[in-house]
Amino acid sequence: MSGNIWKPAVYHGSHKMKGYFEGWYFKLADSSERNVIAIIPGISFSEDGADAHAFIQVVDSEGKTGKYIKYNINDFSYSKKDFQIYIGPNYFSSQKVVVDIENELINFTGELTFQNIKPWPVKLLSPGVMGWYAFVPFMQCYHGVLSFDHSIEGSLRINGRNIDFTGGRGYMEKDWGTSFPRYHIWIQTNHLDTIGSSLMVSIANIPWFGSYFDGFIAGFYHDDYLYKFATYTGARLTALDHEKDRLAVQITSKKYRLSISAIIPEGTELRAPVLGDMKGRLSESLQSNVSVSLFEKGHNKETIIFQGTGRHAGLEISGKAEDIATIKVKP
Repeated sequence: MSGNIWKPAVYHGSHKMKGYFEGWYFKLADSSERNVIAIIPGISFSEDGADAHAFIQVVDSEGKTGKYIKYNINDFSYSKKDFQIYIGPNYFSSQKVVVDIENELINFTGELTFQNIKPWPVKLLSPGVMGWYAFVPFMQCYHGVLSFDHSIEGSLRINGRNIDFTGGRGYMEKDWGTSFPRYHIWIQTNHLDTIGSSLMVSIANIPWFGSYFDGFIAGFYHDDYLYKFATYTGARLTALDHEKDRLAVQITSKKYRLSISAIIPEGTELRAPVLGDMKGRLSESLQSNVSVSLFEKGHNKETIIFQGTGRHAGLEISGKAEDIATIKVKP
C-alpha cells in the first residue's frame, strides 16, 4: 500500500498512463472580495492513452467560460515526497503558487504565498476527507481537502490588470481518479461572518460493486474545530430540496445538525474528466450566497453553534435534474 494514501495533497498518478486524471483546486479572493478566482492545475490521460497532457484551468467570478491552457505531458513534473508540481514555468504547492501564462487565451503572471493552512486531518485509519474509503482501490474519484481556509500574500497580473491578494483568503482541495460522478453537488465557502470559518459539502453518485449509492461528505470548520458529517461516520442526509434557483440541504449526525441553503446563480463552464479525458463539461459559480446553520442536539432542544451567511461560495450542481431528484433522504 502506497504511503501516499496518508498524503492526499501529493501527486498520486506516478504509475497511471491511461484513463486517469488528477487536479488541484486553488480558490483565491482578495481582501476587498471584488476579485475571486480559481486556478486548477492538473494532468489528464485519456482512456486509450493517446491524449496525455497537463493543463491549467482558470475561472473568474464573472467569466462565462473558464480558460483551459493545455501543456505537453513532458512539461509536468512533481515531487515524490510532498505536494510540489510544475507545469512548464508554473509552480504549485500548499504554500506557494507561481503562474506564468502568456498566450492568446490569457496573460496571467504573479506569485502568491499561503499562511496557516487548515487541512482536513489525516489519521491512521481515516487518511483525510475520504475516511476509510481512501483505502478502497477501485473508487471512481477520490477527494482531498488541503486547506479549509488560509491567508494570502502576493499579487497577480491578469490581462494587464494588477490584483493585490495580500490580506485575502484562500481554499484548496483536489480530486483524482478516472471520472467525476454521474451527478454531484458541491458547495464551498470560507467567507462567513467569522473569519477562519469554512464549509465544504459534496454529495455524489458513487459506483459500487456493479451498482451505485449516493454518498456525501461535509465539513464545517469553526473556532478551530472541524465538525464532520459523512456517509462513513453514520451521518444522514435528512433533507434535499433542489429548485431552479435555490438549493437546500440538511445533514444530521448523532450530535449535530447542519442546515444549508444556497442561491444558484449563473455559472462558468469548466472541463471535467470522463475516463481520464477532460472532455466533460460542468458549470461552477464562485458567487453563490449560502446560509449556514449548525445546531448541537440535546434531549429536548437544539442549541445554535453557528448561524450566518457565506459569500462568494463555490457551487456546482452537475448532472440531470431528474437524477438529482433521485437522491434519497432519511428524515
